[in-house]
Amino acid sequence: MAVNLVIGQIVAALLLPVFLDAVGTILVAALVGPRAAIAAGLVSQILNAVLSGNFSWLPFGIVQIVIALYAASVARLGAFKRYETAVPAGLGLGLLAGATAAPISYFVFGGVTGGGVTAVTAVLRGLGVPLPVAVAGASMGTDLLDKTISCVLVAAILRSLPEQLAARFPALAR
Repeated sequence: MAVNLVIGQIVAALLLPVFLDAVGTILVAALVGPRAAIAAGLVSQILNAVLSGNFSWLPFGIVQIVIALYAASVARLGAFKRYETAVPAGLGLGLLAGATAAPISYFVFGGVTGGGVTAVTAVLRGLGVPLPVAVAGASMGTDLLDKTISCVLVAAILRSLPEQLAARFPALAR
């Protein structure tokens, strides 16, 4: 949860067109499994809303659940053991997360959720792209980048764990 909150807040403050607020969720999914990852993702989403005072972020908790389930599934397949497999896993997660977030962004917020994704949506709108397409394009594009970076970061973290610590997590032995 702390990883999600800290990295997410840094990225938000820099107005980057990514979130990186699911690194902790993905890491927990790889280490312990989907239940703990769902809990970590939802709690971090709630804490982010409470700490920021912006409760409009709560509907995106659904995205955290999707991330946790997907990450646990690909972790079981060994996706985070090598960078060469973490990248396609991240791209797949980006597609899935973007497809989940876009309707929330469009229907709940009219495409204006703040931060870098809204800036991408605004640029697309400025180019004459219809709002639903602009929101979907911004969500998918930024999530592809965001989740790929997140999965590579998780792979790096897992690879750098000392053997004694890694041995405590049976999922890493697979």
